[in-house]
Amino acid sequence: MQAPLSILAFGVGLVAVNQAMVTLAPLPAAAGLRSKVEFALEHVGDYDVLFIGSSATMYGLRPGVFSEELERLGHPGVRAFNLGVGGMGSFEAANVLRKVLDEEPARLAWVLYEEPLFDPRLWYPNAYNPRYVHWHDSSTTIAALAALRFSAEPPDYKRTDYDAHWLGWINWRLPLAMEHIGLWAWRQSAFGRGPEIIDELLDWAPEPLPTTEDLARHDGWVDIGVDAQPGVRRAHEDFLEKRGEWADRLAGIAAAEAEAGPLADGYDLAALESLLEEVRAAGAQPLLYVAPRGLPSPQMAALDAQGSAGEVLRFHLPGRYPELNPIELRWDFSHLNAEGAEVWSRLFAREFARLLDAQGASAHKR
Repeated sequence: MQAPLSILAFGVGLVAVNQAMVTLAPLPAAAGLRSKVEFALEHVGDYDVLFIGSSATMYGLRPGVFSEELERLGHPGVRAFNLGVGGMGSFEAANVLRKVLDEEPARLAWVLYEEPLFDPRLWYPNAYNPRYVHWHDSSTTIAALAALRFSAEPPDYKRTDYDAHWLGWINWRLPLAMEHIGLWAWRQSAFGRGPEIIDELLDWAPEPLPTTEDLARHDGWVDIGVDAQPGVRRAHEDFLEKRGEWADRLAGIAAAEAEAGPLADGYDLAALESLLEEVRAAGAQPLLYVAPRGLPSPQMAALDAQGSAGEVLRFHLPGRYPELNPIELRWDFSHLNAEGAEVWSRLFAREFARLLDAQGASAHKR
């Protein structure tokens, strides 16, 4: 009898230690995720508006300029925070947003959410990277698995691997589903996170970037041209060599979106509705937008036409927002430079004020 009890006790202890490790594992530092999320969790009660999205948001929206323009337009005292993070897709953004909303921020009135595509495909070549592992908690993993049916085809560079997988002959989505399940298992086991946890507990790790001081100074905005990482520099140099293609990219947006039909079976509308309801349940209002990245967004065009999520601010449309078209405002094809960020931030404030005035709403929580 003692042997089974000992085994049971060992198993329970192992599970308890494992869950403690998962709890202690810090957020990945890559692309500013850890520093920005930790700052937001600590200071979200100081803000009325939260931007959340990818690097296009991180580099492209300047909260100070946004607030300044809102005050000029008759909406004073609005504080905004930029929670954009490089490479952050919809599922990771939703995971981060839930952490923020769990803090029950009393002041937060608006969540401005960039292009929620809910694409479950894992685009990074190394699927088992810390960023992917971290957002694969149980609820987000289930949501990603449920969204697989809306993906028409895999990333081109992964097609061969999926076809060669022992389940690939049935359907390419099955190997992708196994990747998601594997990432969930890695997160549940805190596999490979020991050194990070020790560094965090002993305060050995260097302060992640952006620094707390920079985040406080700029309310989360990051100037893409300051201390740019090698990959960011290479994108800039590539853009300078191919800048003649920018006009062609803009010209193709309208045609690409005109070919898109209704959302129908090509978009996880249930995931979006769930996200919007979570925002409203926290006492805030959601507003969706598309960043000016020179790319079409047929799903957001269809969502905007459907109207179920309210107006979608589609800043990527060159005919609607010509102020954002000049090539001098760009760092690369996907990102604005500091001057472009100021232009977009003022334009965003004007559109936000238009919506507030039309709805008789406030940028502050009532």
